[in-house]
Amino acid sequence: MSARQRPKPSRRKSAAPRHGTSDNPTSIRVPADVPSDETAESVHSGAARKGHVRLIGMSLVLLALVGIGVYWGVPTYWVYRGEVALKAGRYAEADRNFELAESWPAQRDSAILGRVRVARFSGEPTRAIALLTTARSRGVASDQLEFERTLLEIQCGGNDAGIDEAPALLVRFPERGSEIMEAVINRDIRQGQNERALHHVNEWIEAASENPRAIAYKAELLATAGDMDAAEKLFRTAIRQDPALRRARHGLAKLMKYVGKYQEAVEQFDIEIANEPDNITLRLLRCDALLQMQRSDEAIEGLRDVLELDELNFPARHSLASQLAKRGEHAQVIEVLTPLMNRFADDASLNYLLASAYSEQGDAERADQHMQKHLDGRKRLDELAMITKSLSDGEPDQDALLMIARDYMKYQWDVAEPWIVRAIQNSPDTPDAFLVMADFQRKKGDLEQASQYVQAARQVGGQASRK
Repeated sequence: MSARQRPKPSRRKSAAPRHGTSDNPTSIRVPADVPSDETAESVHSGAARKGHVRLIGMSLVLLALVGIGVYWGVPTYWVYRGEVALKAGRYAEADRNFELAESWPAQRDSAILGRVRVARFSGEPTRAIALLTTARSRGVASDQLEFERTLLEIQCGGNDAGIDEAPALLVRFPERGSEIMEAVINRDIRQGQNERALHHVNEWIEAASENPRAIAYKAELLATAGDMDAAEKLFRTAIRQDPALRRARHGLAKLMKYVGKYQEAVEQFDIEIANEPDNITLRLLRCDALLQMQRSDEAIEGLRDVLELDELNFPARHSLASQLAKRGEHAQVIEVLTPLMNRFADDASLNYLLASAYSEQGDAERADQHMQKHLDGRKRLDELAMITKSLSDGEPDQDALLMIARDYMKYQWDVAEPWIVRAIQNSPDTPDAFLVMADFQRKKGDLEQASQYVQAARQVGGQASRK
């Protein structure tokens, strides 16, 4: 190709260089509409500030939502836990949960009413009344306060005080029918009126055939009446419907021991003790079942565990001493029983064990002293047997019933209960028999029941003083 034909390169007229640029073809040219470095830094700084403000705002909103959630959620959770424990009959746990919720304003009313119910269910009317007074001062709804007050009067009153109000309560508060019926039945049982209690339980079951609490109450009453097969069936039915129901689980374990199914009883007691390690009554029943199976080493270990919880527990010390005596460990028998002598100085069985132990130790003087006390106790017990035979089947004298109950408590406490129950039935509006029953429950090792009878005595005594 000739030079003439060769295409010539294009020669465009170069634009004048702009501010901030050079004629160097390798330099970067900044377009006119892009800000300088200083301007860009300012823009980015403003955007960052806006982002930070937006982030702070979102964080505050989130914190507010979390705060609201905590304000309502935490106390609601504790109230829920309290209701679950109350339904299962774990009263100490329920009270702790309600107390935790009570410090939060969002659930304060529900929490304190929950604590009132715990006190009522656990047989502590004095504490329940004090909590009702607090609830009233905080402005809790008057209809709820009236409901709880009426239930307390039904459950803890003397004779038929408040009982006529139960049907009206059932109409006004149908959703709380179980609580109303339970108050009526607890009143019957406390007064020793088991037939009347069974009648009320049957009415309850007729209205709510699958209510596990009603079924458990009926099982207890049938067991007391001696119908063990029917009672076992009902306990198992209640547990199937509500596996957490303490009354049914404990009732089944006790029934298994009573009917001689000791291994099954021990297994059930082990489950319950794992849930309630401080429950002395369950531990004593478990030890007794072990002794029935000739497993004395395990029983002795269990009895010593009880004494770690309650060092002056009469049944534990008496049973432990009996086992040690069988093993010929007489010095330990004396060591175990001596702490009881201040409170049970006239107990015939206790004095016999000590007389035998001192005799084996060669201490004839102390052996004779305790044997004489044992003989004196046996003489009085024989006299009581004659007195009880002479009592008419009609309405007995209250003073005679209390005398028999107290003397049995003094010399052979474990046979006193039927006479205490008769005294309560004979005069349910006076506190004396309730206090004797409280003493009986203490000797039996059931401190929970003892506390309930002390509270019942105070309640009945308070009502009598207001008349």
